[in-house]
Amino acid sequence: MLSAVPLYAEGMSSPASTSSTSEWRAPVLRAVPAIAIGLTITFTADHSALIGLVMLSVFGIATAAVLTLTSLRTGRGEPVRSLHRGLALFAGLAGALALVVVVTAGAGLPLFLLLVGGYAVLAGAFELVWGMRHRGRSPLARDAVFIGIGTLALAIVLALVADPVSAVGFFGAYAVMLGIFLLIVGFSLKWSTPVKEGVAS
Repeated sequence: MLSAVPLYAEGMSSPASTSSTSEWRAPVLRAVPAIAIGLTITFTADHSALIGLVMLSVFGIATAAVLTLTSLRTGRGEPVRSLHRGLALFAGLAGALALVVVVTAGAGLPLFLLLVGGYAVLAGAFELVWGMRHRGRSPLARDAVFIGIGTLALAIVLALVADPVSAVGFFGAYAVMLGIFLLIVGFSLKWSTPVKEGVAS
C-alpha cells in the first residue's frame, strides 16, 4: 500500500518550502509508534479482534501524543502544524474509542473494522487533501499525498475482509510500511538539509 520512496524532494526545490533543521524529527517520531505496533502484531500469534483493538488503542493514543508534541514545537506560521493537529485528533479519537470498546463493550470484528476503517477514511482523506493544498509550500506535501492514498487504501482493503486474522494482519502491515516510509522521509529530509543550505549560500 505504501512505497518507501521519498517524494519530498520536488517540494523542497521551491523557496516557499524552506524548512527548519529540526523538521525531520516529526516524521521520525511519528514512525516510532507505527513500527512498534506493526512489529508487535507481526510477531503475535493471536490476531483476534481483541488484540486488534488493543493495538489500535495504543497506536492511536501514542500517535496523537507524538503529533500533539510536534505541533506544539512548530511555529504558528508553519503549514505542517495544521497537519499534525488534524492527524492527532483523528488518531486520538480512534485510540480512545478502541480503548472504550475493549473495556466496556468487549471485542468484536465489526467494531474493529468500523474503528480502523473510520480512522483510515478520515485521516487518509485529511492528509491527502492537506498534501495537495500545500504542494510547493511544504517539503512534506508530496509525502502527505502518498501517505493519504495509502491510508485510504487500508480502508478499502478492510472493507473486503471478513475475518479477524486478515483484518488485524492488514492493519499491522500498514503500520510497518507507514513507519518505514516515515523514517525514510525524515532521515532523507535531515541529510538533504546541508546540501540545500550549501546551494542556497
